[in-house]
Amino acid sequence: MNQHDALQQEEPAEHLRFRDYLSKLEQATEADEVDLISEVLTDPDQTMAQSAVVRHLDRRAADLLCGPAYEPWAERLTQATTRCPFLTRRLREWSLFRAVTLRHP
Repeated sequence: MNQHDALQQEEPAEHLRFRDYLSKLEQATEADEVDLISEVLTDPDQTMAQSAVVRHLDRRAADLLCGPAYEPWAERLTQATTRCPFLTRRLREWSLFRAVTLRHP
C-alpha cells in the first residue's frame, strides 16, 4: 500500500460521497437532474448534501444564465429544493442576478 492509498482510506465517508455526488450531478441529464438532486438531499449529512447541490446549482446557473433554458431549469430546481431554505434562497439570488444582467423588470 502506498501513501496515497493510506490517505484515501482515512478520508471520511462524507468526503467520498460528496465527490461522488458532484461527479453524478455533473453528468446528469436534464431528464434525471431533479431526481438526482432529490436523492442527494436524502443523505443523512445535510450540510454535505446541500453543499454538493449548491455547487451544482451554481455551475448550472452560470452556464444557463443568459439563455432561454434558464427559466424552465430554475422552475424544476425550485420544486426539487423547496424543503431546503438555503438552496431556495440561492436559486432566487441567481434569478435576481439574471434579471439584473438581462435588464428585466
